Amino acid sequence: MFSENMAMTMICACAELTNKNILGIPSQHPMRTLLIAFLALTSVASAQTEYEISTSDWPAATYIGHRDTVAIAELSSFFGEHMPVAFQAVLGAGLAPAGSATGLYWSYDETVGTTDVAVAEAFEGEQPDNLPDGFEIIKVADAQVLSTDFYGSYDGLSEAHEAIDAYMQAEEIETAFLVVEEYITNPQSEPDSSKWLTRIHYLVAR
Repeated sequence: MFSENMAMTMICACAELTNKNILGIPSQHPMRTLLIAFLALTSVASAQTEYEISTSDWPAATYIGHRDTVAIAELSSFFGEHMPVAFQAVLGAGLAPAGSATGLYWSYDETVGTTDVAVAEAFEGEQPDNLPDGFEIIKVADAQVLSTDFYGSYDGLSEAHEAIDAYMQAEEIETAFLVVEEYITNPQSEPDSSKWLTRIHYLVAR
């Protein structure tokens, strides 16, 4: 479903922020340090060669996010522009963030060259009345989920997606209706990129 282009998106996403002020994001929050780390990334191959695919129940979750159909070639600017706004929208509404910086993917069509994607931040609390322009409340229902943990530089994420794709083919699972990437590790507190954790989830019908 996904290729190395998706991984490269996350490496390049924050290049758009080099001329923007990101100091509004608190220094202790993983979003800010994730953005800073993306700006400094070089190609570092992942040392991970095996992936354990687990199945579990995905609990319903609610996000503030910006969703659009985006040209794959323009994903870097899309993430770079909207990542900080998603987090600030949660804080500005007086809500508690309920997770890490997240990418939500409903489709990724390399033939057409587009993806249906949202930059999102999960939250707990009442749904806010006012959102930034272009942002919306995104509700993800509970589902069965296939998950794997990827340790390494973000340029290796395609390996983990390929592992889940292979598992789905072996188990004759036709498709996932949503793919979620959660960027768990704070790169500022862990300089060794081989220890950076990205949690990847493929949500499938029960």
